[in-house]
Amino acid sequence: MESPNPYWYRLTDGQRRGVVECLRGLGYSLSDIARAAGVNPSTVHAWLTGRAAPQVDKLERLYGAMPDEVERCLPEPPVSEVEVMRAINVIAKALRARGLRDMVLDELAKLLPGGLRREIAYRVEREDLEVFKGKLISEGITADTVGEYVRYLARFLHAAGWAISPDTIGKIYAIEAPDVRKKTAVALKRFLGTVVKAKDPQLAALLYGAFEIPKVKRKNSFRLPTLDEVRRVWREAAELSPCAAAMWGIMAETGVRFDHLHRARLDGLQLDKRRILLGEVEGPKRQPMIFLTEGAARYLAEVYLPWRAAHVDESPGADEENLFPCKEERIYGKLREARKKAGLPWLEPRLLRKFNAQYLLDAGADLADIAVLQGRALPSGLAVTVEHYIADYERRLRQVFEKYAPRVFP
Repeated sequence: MESPNPYWYRLTDGQRRGVVECLRGLGYSLSDIARAAGVNPSTVHAWLTGRAAPQVDKLERLYGAMPDEVERCLPEPPVSEVEVMRAINVIAKALRARGLRDMVLDELAKLLPGGLRREIAYRVEREDLEVFKGKLISEGITADTVGEYVRYLARFLHAAGWAISPDTIGKIYAIEAPDVRKKTAVALKRFLGTVVKAKDPQLAALLYGAFEIPKVKRKNSFRLPTLDEVRRVWREAAELSPCAAAMWGIMAETGVRFDHLHRARLDGLQLDKRRILLGEVEGPKRQPMIFLTEGAARYLAEVYLPWRAAHVDESPGADEENLFPCKEERIYGKLREARKKAGLPWLEPRLLRKFNAQYLLDAGADLADIAVLQGRALPSGLAVTVEHYIADYERRLRQVFEKYAPRVFP
């Protein structure tokens, strides 16, 4: 004869009597229960009145005769905290396995009242980005790299509704530009591995393993847009957002970096001199100022600045000192929409700098002049010559700009 199930020994006398009472409630008579347990009906009566309790061997015989009914009448076995944590760890591992995730969620949904919310997500708060920046800086990462991480992450979060889940992570693979797609994935991995891991290690591990960093296939050549294609996007952008149109046109005509232009201050705009003072003079990525074509200056004065004044009045918290107080992700969103309407979704803002340099070169501009116009650091010998020995070099650069720069604004 097999030994009784160890579980029976964990039941109290009251719990064992409760099994018999439950069987009575299911419609079994004293004789039915007595026959199944191998005792007299009077013994069953003693169990029900509390004068005695069924012993382990009797309960085991009852279970052998009517297993389904006894199973329904048994109390839930006690569970320790250690057992619960072990079970959670097993479930967490199963959730990280793509082949098991749906099965685990389906089974959990059956057990939980009202079902289970299928979304596994981390809701990102604004202060999380500040924590992220602080952690990166503490690791010795340069300010430029930290800024790049945060920009790509913020752009992804805006598109994902500020929730990181296996579903929203899929938006990374929908990013058209391979470089942007890769940089976004890297930034998200770093965020999950620092901020989210500190708050919810299991969720961080699940989300971290839900995607891979896309590989970028480098090509030996790339396609640059024509001036007509750049203008087509500008026209669509002008219908959507004067801010996006202004920045697109200025970037195309001057080759200025997006970040430099987006940081420009309102007091740096000098329409009478047709230039914008940027003040970007540190490091190899410098750009003290940019020139404006007549079309750009006219658009800023007649269209953009009146729109900007109304935008600042209607947008609490807008940076009144910034020349372009529009949010970066909104500008990119409008330009993305404009490119699609123009039938040129591949024409990303980053290509405008290359377009501008190639246009100037093809038009006959000198390479050194192009480098200075685009804010590139010159070789030391040439830089000394420009800064100390050539009088009024700004005037010469303006002449080069006026003669060779592409015209995007009408």
